[in-house]
Amino acid sequence: MTTTTVRETERKYDAQEQTQLPALDDLPGVSATVGPDEQTLEAVYYDTDDLRLARSGVTLRRRSGGDDAGWH
Repeated sequence: MTTTTVRETERKYDAQEQTQLPALDDLPGVSATVGPDEQTLEAVYYDTDDLRLARSGVTLRRRSGGDDAGWH
């Protein structure tokens, strides 16, 4: 059995409504950009009773909705 480890980094930023966002088309590794796509997501987070995962810096999440629903 092969184990695969994937690290996901999620960042969220607040911006004023009038803030102009930079064009991302010219960044290295970006092949295309598309307009916003609104999705409704629900996430349930799991841990042990003694919060062992959180203390180890691990998050176990089950997401429903969107293109990548499932375990993360």
